[in-house]
Amino acid sequence: MDDTTGVSQRVWWRTILENRYIAGPIKFLLPFGIGIILFAILYLLLPYQDFLNLSGLLAAYFIPPAGKESIIPIAIMMGYHWWLVTFAIFMMDAVVSLFIVWNFDLALKIPLIGGLIESGVRAGREFFEARPWVRRFSTIGLILFVFFPLQGTGAMNGSILGRLLGLEKARVFLCVCTGSFLSSLLIALGADLLLDIYRENNALGLGLLAAILVTIVAAVVALRLRKKRLRERKSKAGWW
Repeated sequence: MDDTTGVSQRVWWRTILENRYIAGPIKFLLPFGIGIILFAILYLLLPYQDFLNLSGLLAAYFIPPAGKESIIPIAIMMGYHWWLVTFAIFMMDAVVSLFIVWNFDLALKIPLIGGLIESGVRAGREFFEARPWVRRFSTIGLILFVFFPLQGTGAMNGSILGRLLGLEKARVFLCVCTGSFLSSLLIALGADLLLDIYRENNALGLGLLAAILVTIVAAVVALRLRKKRLRERKSKAGWW
């Protein structure tokens, strides 16, 4: 508030961001800039070969069917600290989410990225059909969607799901970051603990690993069967 005129003065950065010719390039380029800073930090923290190996894992993170449930344990087994892996994966998810929430319409027009987003939209709609309660508990539902490390979930599809829910951009970003951080931290700590157990007792470590794998496979099979039943119901409804 200006004491002499009594008129509220606009904050300079809001004036800049409301100019679409300035805000547009900033919103498009800033996520890439954050990603570059992330890799610069890793380059400074790690020996060169370790930096290359971890960079390769982070690149593979975006190639299906890879995800947190596979990349994080591999990184832990390669000797990376759990906190570093958690930080790296979380930051990658944050960068992706920020890009999607800021540039959703523009990203749809980019050939490769647009195809990925369209597949994410389809995954989000299927998620709604299977779990209609998510619309009533949008914030918690979105966090859980990102938290559970299943194929088709994650930062990109979580951001798309938030868009379909009609949530504010900042809310979507915070939900995705919360789910990503909790999921990454839990998997990293679990993998680190399992590796310690294996070093102390090979049989116990392998037994726990087998139990975890069986649980994951059972969950994936159950989800696929559920999706199949939903498709059959939709096809029967369309037939009649």
